[in-house]
Amino acid sequence: LNIAPGDFFETELTLPGKIEEQTAIGALFAKLDSLIALHQRELDHVKELKKGLLQQMFV
Repeated sequence: LNIAPGDFFETELTLPGKIEEQTAIGALFAKLDSLIALHQRELDHVKELKKGLLQQMFV
């Protein structure tokens, strides 16, 4: 990365203070990952359906 060492060492990192907050954030990201995977599978299914319908249409 192109970052000066001074800028790197002066960077402040903020972390959630309580373990409950960290757990809640982790759970949120896990739910988002599941939702994204679900929609990706649905998109793949619709693309396959479209492909099949187009093949039937142009026989």
